[in-house]
Amino acid sequence: MNRPLKAICQVLLAAFGMMLHTMPFAGAQSYPPLGSLGPDDIIYAQQQDQLAQSYAAMQSGRKIPDLVIYSYVVHAPVDLFSLAARLNLPYETLATMNRLDRSRSFLPGERVLAPSAPGIFASLAPGSDLDLLLSYRGNDSGTVVSVNTGIKAASLRFYPGARFSPEERALFLGLLFRFPLPTGVLTSGFGPRQSPITHHLANHLGIDLAAPMGTDVYAAREGKVTDTGVNAVLGQYIVVTHEGGWSTVYGHLSARRVRLNDKVESGMIMGNVGSTGESTGPHLHFEVRSRGEARDPEPLIPMRKK
Repeated sequence: MNRPLKAICQVLLAAFGMMLHTMPFAGAQSYPPLGSLGPDDIIYAQQQDQLAQSYAAMQSGRKIPDLVIYSYVVHAPVDLFSLAARLNLPYETLATMNRLDRSRSFLPGERVLAPSAPGIFASLAPGSDLDLLLSYRGNDSGTVVSVNTGIKAASLRFYPGARFSPEERALFLGLLFRFPLPTGVLTSGFGPRQSPITHHLANHLGIDLAAPMGTDVYAAREGKVTDTGVNAVLGQYIVVTHEGGWSTVYGHLSARRVRLNDKVESGMIMGNVGSTGESTGPHLHFEVRSRGEARDPEPLIPMRKK
């Protein structure tokens, strides 16, 4: 293609992209399609040019150009990091725009959305623990965009140039733990406290999360059940061992739904909230241990808002 014709096509495509930005997204056909992800693909070249303009604007403190969203259909299996590198986008941008809550590969035929600027896209209707963490960024900055991943439409708040915080990164990469209940209120933290049973000062090795009797208890991370039973303090309990020397403890259960040596997936229902053992009411006693040593769970899980 000669240069004048290519320039005209780029101008027309840019105008088309701006028009799309102001229209409601109706489906896959609404996004300019990226082809070979190489310099010979005009749409890819346009996306890369707009991306370069966005990076330059951020470096100089100027407002970035209007956001344009492109689509790409995967031809061969590719992991998130490799595809992000080919698109010159941070992996966080690609992950949050495409509603991923953990790192994974894209399969042939899968449709991936790619924006014309780097940043974080946080859902206005959090559905995962990562969504919940992202929602803590607040609503005082960022702009709302509507996207359609091909499954359903979603409204996302765009934070230009943002990257994952250490907690968000750790959760996304599987280094943190998910919240072990669908909902629950922190009633007692980690560390020294006056025991509600003996009223003596004692070291609390976990946190207490109040929830209605019978509430489902989730595995906070994939692993293997290495201990389960009943004792005078924790009542019915479960211990799950995870990779990297980590383990989690779930106590005061009213019922256990897993057995010794069972393998569990993150989010799998393992039991139900109860008030067995030394307990003054229905709640979950939750511990996180690193190589046998108790750690404060609060920095390691996305805490639910009351």
